[in-house]
Amino acid sequence: SIGAVGVHGASIVVADSFELLVRPEAASPRPNILVHGIGEAAQRSGLDPRAACIQFLEYIGDATLVAFHADFDRTFLGRAVRQHCSKRLANRWLDLAELAPALHPEVRAKALDEWLAHFDLEPDQRHHACSDAFATAMLFVRLIASVDPAQRTPPALARRARDARW
Repeated sequence: SIGAVGVHGASIVVADSFELLVRPEAASPRPNILVHGIGEAAQRSGLDPRAACIQFLEYIGDATLVAFHADFDRTFLGRAVRQHCSKRLANRWLDLAELAPALHPEVRAKALDEWLAHFDLEPDQRHHACSDAFATAMLFVRLIASVDPAQRTPPALARRARDARW
């Protein structure tokens, strides 16, 4: 499944969200179904991967994509878009796993759940594409609240995350 939630400025815009199931070549094994809650019938009723990629690309346009451990999502989605649409996913990415400790070095959290707990953010559900996207959006909005509005641009935030590593 693919899930995304729009963030405009410092606000989550639930009406600007995206969710769909992608039909896999074969149904997921039982342990995966137990984690994500997407059964075999739901998987088989999912959208063709090419159509799903096209819809996703239309939804995101040239927006900056924000994720926790963004390399995973960037690699997975990039491969799918390349395979099914013969295109390159060229969007800028912002990784909250790097930005969060750059903005709050005193916090010893590592995982998304730890950061959510630190800020008392409670997602409705985890390991569900749209709920995880909403949880990431909540964390992102909470993190940028401590940043001067003039410095909330994707390049400035990426620079803060990169500079903190050194």
